Amino acid sequence: MPTIAFCTIKGGVGKTTLCAHVAAALADAGHRVLLLDLDPQAHASLVLGLETRDGPCVADAFGPRPKHKLDEVVVVSPKRPNLYIAPGAPRMAALERELFGWGHRLQALPRALKTLSWTPDVILVDTPPSIGAFTEAVMCFADVVVAPVPTGAFALQGLAEIETAWREVREDGGQLVAAVNLWDRRTPATNVAMEEALKDVTVPVLRARIPRSESINQAGLGYEVVFDTSPNASGAEELRALAQELAKRAGLR
Repeated sequence: MPTIAFCTIKGGVGKTTLCAHVAAALADAGHRVLLLDLDPQAHASLVLGLETRDGPCVADAFGPRPKHKLDEVVVVSPKRPNLYIAPGAPRMAALERELFGWGHRLQALPRALKTLSWTPDVILVDTPPSIGAFTEAVMCFADVVVAPVPTGAFALQGLAEIETAWREVREDGGQLVAAVNLWDRRTPATNVAMEEALKDVTVPVLRARIPRSESINQAGLGYEVVFDTSPNASGAEELRALAQELAKRAGLR
């Protein structure tokens, strides 16, 4: 199962926006997609069509004594019948702290996936905006880890910290890549400086440049993806291109 995860050390860089749109784009392309929402804010779940609800969350399938099998957690997106979601929940923040004390915490994700009775074409994972137990477990397992890099000052500092954490938990295999987000066509001098700075990073930088887009922002405010609200708006084509690029890197056919 090819697995693509989105990781960052702080919020506000577009991690969840990119993850939800890549999941939707791959589902729209005909793939059977499983999204694991490991961010306690659960915004990816909301954006992809799930209402806030009580019940099991993805972290209930984690740990030494999971409360639920993943089969009991996963629900179908109401907007995309081939998109399946293991939703997040605010109480997951406490569950993540508990996971730190488990000796097999880096194996939490593959252990949980063994309780799934079917095989998705691809798995997408949204992680918390920090390097904690969930993020480390995901980085240890995912075929491709995507670090969103917003255009602007201090953007590459966060990328370096993600790279350090990824190398600490990853014994072999896997890829860490950077995805440039919030690209502003109105600031050409900043863009040139950013491109020059990206030449010096030690991880591959994806080709897609996701622009700042009022349409993407408005879709997010309504808990939707831009493909459903304004499919031809600025940024939609770039998000589809990002999904295709990541699918190829992950080996999705």
